Amino acid sequence: MGYAKDAFDVYYNEQKVVGGSVVSFKVLTDGYAKDAFKVYFRGQTVADASIHSFQPLSQGYAKDSFNAYYSGKKIQGASVSSFQVIGTGIAKDSFYTYRFGQKI
Repeated sequence: MGYAKDAFDVYYNEQKVVGGSVVSFKVLTDGYAKDAFKVYFRGQTVADASIHSFQPLSQGYAKDSFNAYYSGKKIQGASVSSFQVIGTGIAKDSFYTYRFGQKI
């Protein structure tokens, strides 16, 4: 399944995406999507994500100019400038390594 839209609404797995803008809605990758106002992960709003700089990476990870995310949730303390995915469920920045979005 995944994202779909009709003339009036946006859906994820047949559930309406609350606030989704049909006109500007764009499916990205890895469960992420965005419209002119918000970023979404599997139909849920990604809190505080910047629509202008948001980019999905892989393995459920994503980042924008201010934060890194895993499965649509902010990774606290991650250094965005050096954040990168290095393996299955694994990412790192200049200071830490993360497994499924959790610092290890």
